Amino acid sequence: MQASTPEQVEAMMIEKMGSLPWSLNSAKAIDPIFLVEQAMSSKFSVQDEKNPFDPKISMMIALASSITLGSEECIMEQTRILKKMGISKEERAYLVKIVKHAQSSAVMGNAKAAFDTFES
Repeated sequence: MQASTPEQVEAMMIEKMGSLPWSLNSAKAIDPIFLVEQAMSSKFSVQDEKNPFDPKISMMIALASSITLGSEECIMEQTRILKKMGISKEERAYLVKIVKHAQSSAVMGNAKAAFDTFES
């Protein structure tokens, strides 16, 4: 099985997403192999046939990660894809609530050293 060329991957991404995300356009200008690497990362995670999650849940996990990491471009792309997949208003609300809870829990965990120092 021969690996896809950067040109083939770009065409596939444009077909799936409507356009190539600007970050990948910039990466492509440096080295087109970045497109292939990004596609392979997706193939072996979100799109992997062994992935126990359905495509919508996988994309919701990706969106939650992007929100947490603050990747605006990814948030926009994943939200657009999820709209096509039929994500409901309630699902969107709970996704954000879960991300918000995880972030606030992380803040509390990160503050442990400060709390412990005040107790000393």
